[in-house]
Amino acid sequence: MKIFHLLEDECHSYDMQLAFLSQPQSTTSSFTDYCIELQKLQLMKAECAEAQDSLRGLEEVTTYVAICLGEKDPISADYIKQVKEKRQSVKAMESEINHATKVVEKGFKIQDGPFCAGLDNALQSLNVKRQQYFGGVFVGNHIHKTLMVNKLCMYSWL
Repeated sequence: MKIFHLLEDECHSYDMQLAFLSQPQSTTSSFTDYCIELQKLQLMKAECAEAQDSLRGLEEVTTYVAICLGEKDPISADYIKQVKEKRQSVKAMESEINHATKVVEKGFKIQDGPFCAGLDNALQSLNVKRQQYFGGVFVGNHIHKTLMVNKLCMYSWL
């Protein structure tokens, strides 16, 4: 099983890389949820950066207007109100980003990734049962079946 777990871990790392590139499927799995959250997170980070830049510009203008017209002027008060609203929206975006980051950090179930699922499907199609033998190595007739040259050609994508 050690070798299988190493292979499964490697497949999982490919699944993680694939999540950055893939479009979410209509199926419901932790991998699909992960892909959706990852894409949302990337969009939210970009939107938040734009909002922060906008806030900085608005704060500069507000400071200039408040110095020129005074804080009690209606125009200055309007700018100050806009700055407060923009700060609240940026804080809300940052909290959404924190939530999405937590979801992405959780990851997804190993068996839900396309590469790991393909590995399991390949083993099942060859009637290989996962069993641990001496020292956790793959030995036995099912391994001989799996390693036959014509079978390996069929599953060359692994």
